[in-house]
Amino acid sequence: MKINRKIVRALLLSGAALGLFRPDIVAAETIWIRDVTVIDGTGAAAKAGQDVLVADGRIAAIGAKLKAPASARQVDGRGRYLLPGFIDSNVHATVYGNPARRDTSSRYADRNEELALEFAQRQLRAGVTTMRDSYGVLPPLLAVRDRIASGQAIGARMLVAGNILGWGGPFSLTYSLTGDRDLTLFQEQWNDMLAQGMGEELMDMTPEQLRAAVSAYLDRGVDFLKYGGTSHFMMPSLIGFSPRQQAVIVAEAHKRGKMAETHATSSEGLRLAVEAGIDLIQHPEILSRDYPDDLIALILSKGTLCAMRSNMVTGAVRQKQIARRARAMADIAQMPPALTSTELRRRAAMRGDDAEIERRNAERLVAAGCPVTIAPDNYLGDAPEFRRSPKSPEQEPGEGSLLAIEGLVELGMTPMQAIVAATRNGARAAGRLQDLGTVEPGKIADLLLLDADPLADIHNIRRLGRLFVAGKEVDLQTLPQTHLFVVDQPMP
Repeated sequence: MKINRKIVRALLLSGAALGLFRPDIVAAETIWIRDVTVIDGTGAAAKAGQDVLVADGRIAAIGAKLKAPASARQVDGRGRYLLPGFIDSNVHATVYGNPARRDTSSRYADRNEELALEFAQRQLRAGVTTMRDSYGVLPPLLAVRDRIASGQAIGARMLVAGNILGWGGPFSLTYSLTGDRDLTLFQEQWNDMLAQGMGEELMDMTPEQLRAAVSAYLDRGVDFLKYGGTSHFMMPSLIGFSPRQQAVIVAEAHKRGKMAETHATSSEGLRLAVEAGIDLIQHPEILSRDYPDDLIALILSKGTLCAMRSNMVTGAVRQKQIARRARAMADIAQMPPALTSTELRRRAAMRGDDAEIERRNAERLVAAGCPVTIAPDNYLGDAPEFRRSPKSPEQEPGEGSLLAIEGLVELGMTPMQAIVAATRNGARAAGRLQDLGTVEPGKIADLLLLDADPLADIHNIRRLGRLFVAGKEVDLQTLPQTHLFVVDQPMP
């Protein structure tokens, strides 16, 4: 068949006008990274003196002294270390309301697209090339995800869940113990905007009604499903869905080739979700009690991914927890005996008993060999103008992710195991292991070029010299491109 070149050219021009065809997406650069040490994310020993050839956005070849096209742009890898891009399994890139953050919710409700893009760029600047947003306002998240995927914007690749199924929004009973009779119209509207019709009403549905609702939600383009195995909080920890309902949610996700995960704060609530066949547990260390041995054995037998918030039980955060606990125990020793169970709970909160349980659970999951990835819960929080003091760094976009990787080593992993957790296991969590997570031929070329050896010191993951996303180099100094929630200097 003879091709009408005028028609083809017209189609290309019209497509370019619509943003469907972009020269920078179609014609990827060929890059030759020479004489680098490769830490490939599989857990295999590092290989020095390797050449890595990148073409059409993917890794074309790896080996010693490769022959590359003369047109390839050469990158000197001597004395440097090449890793896969990091993958963060649990972030929150939109403002989504909170009883303590109503002013931020009001002022920035219509700017969530801008905020989500700024968030994705802050993640990318830290070397996080893919992130999973597991709770946030769905429409702006989908819009930013698609802009990044099409090349219209730069940022960490996004996978989006929207609401946590079964929860009614940030001003609901299931999320914040806020009853309907206490709501303003503003709060009711926020609940609806976040829940997207997939809130507390799901818990009353028959399995077949729930199947139809979940299927319709998947039709809206979400990348994975997260459901409330329990309520958001630990006291009381309320189980929301029956075993039959949970099986339906998981089955509908798997039918579409998508991951299913849960947030559960009690051991029995979590057990039901693991038995239902979930792929991933978000912050499995956050339980109301220490893990039963048989539950850890069940998680191991199922191979369920443990997306761990290690940034919140290690490093400077942990040292502050220890100091606060010591002060609280000294104060409590001077108090009269508690008269009620409520007083006992208040004193447990003073001591930080939940943090102690969380730390012990994290150590036990790591020691048992459960498959772990990072899930730092990076979030926006209050707008800078509404903060009385600067936000602490452990859950800031990008920074929280790096602290989580470093924290895995404090919890008992080797640096190599921590890197695998943040790369290959992250790709498993994303359902994209065929494309992401390791430095291997055929994989998308999301690559970090570090100036120091992270196996010698895990903190060298911060020594990011150059970054490539889908085979294109990113100018780190330009990120983020906006500064809505970025405060470069401490607040006065």
